[in-house]
Amino acid sequence: MNYLKLNEQISASGQLTLSDIERLIDEKVELLVCNRPNGEDAGQETYEAIAAAATAHGIDTKLLAFSSYQISNDDRDSLIEIIAEKKRTHLYCRSGARSKRLWRMANKIGCGGHDYTSDKE
Repeated sequence: MNYLKLNEQISASGQLTLSDIERLIDEKVELLVCNRPNGEDAGQETYEAIAAAATAHGIDTKLLAFSSYQISNDDRDSLIEIIAEKKRTHLYCRSGARSKRLWRMANKIGCGGHDYTSDKE
């Protein structure tokens, strides 16, 4: 997993495998957000499989999937709502690029999680 910490609240990576869940646990991730539609690439682990593994370890999951370079204002607003939950959040997609773009869009309007403080630290 090409893990990238974007700030204290948000991290991003490319496609996850089931074995990557352990790293997310180590990073104290509370919410896992998939930005990738199922079936983009052959052999891609499905959102449902990743979500089941994450949930089994106490990590909440959300699907906020969109095609690469087709981020809408609704996608941005959904991430802003997720950030407002103040959970340690990990975003993932095929390479990590679209998740980072989505996070940057949220930051452009001042809602990118810069004021994050976790009650669990």
